[in-house]
Amino acid sequence: MNNPFDALDSGAGAYFSWGSQANAWKIDGAEVQLTGFLIDPASLKTGFGKLATGEAPDWVWAEIPGTKMTPPSDEHKAAVYVDVYVTEADGAPSEGWKPWATNAAASRTALKAIWGEIHAGAAKNKGKVAAVKVTGSESVKMGPATVRVPQLSVTGFVDRPGDAAVEQPSPSSDDGDDDLF
Repeated sequence: MNNPFDALDSGAGAYFSWGSQANAWKIDGAEVQLTGFLIDPASLKTGFGKLATGEAPDWVWAEIPGTKMTPPSDEHKAAVYVDVYVTEADGAPSEGWKPWATNAAASRTALKAIWGEIHAGAAKNKGKVAAVKVTGSESVKMGPATVRVPQLSVTGFVDRPGDAAVEQPSPSSDDGDDDLF
């Protein structure tokens, strides 16, 4: 049997983000010029997030995406979460599913611009994921700052790629005590 603690070490630090000041995508810490990715519409979460230096992110998600909520604190900003699939062919450093959790206005604006099309397409394409093309970015004034908002377009829906790297634990054949501790 594989050691179940090995799974805790794999994929540590996996993430996907848009740098509105750097005008670039970041995947697992590497800055990349991404040309496209997939979004799993079923993974959508909405709520609030607090990001602070030296602290773990604090995400609070609605039970039903889009449900109105009260922010848990003044430091929490509106947030969104989706699972994205990236490939080396589209500029990613590796292939696989990445979490895109953000409370950045530029990222939320980009997702909001395509979400109507994703939502409508998902209803007609059960179990499929949205293929998204990155077409550039646009300079937008948001409050006192000017940021770069990624420009995205939905190009269709495709079968959900598998995750060969994720190994499901197998039941122990040990006839003794099942408890790990």
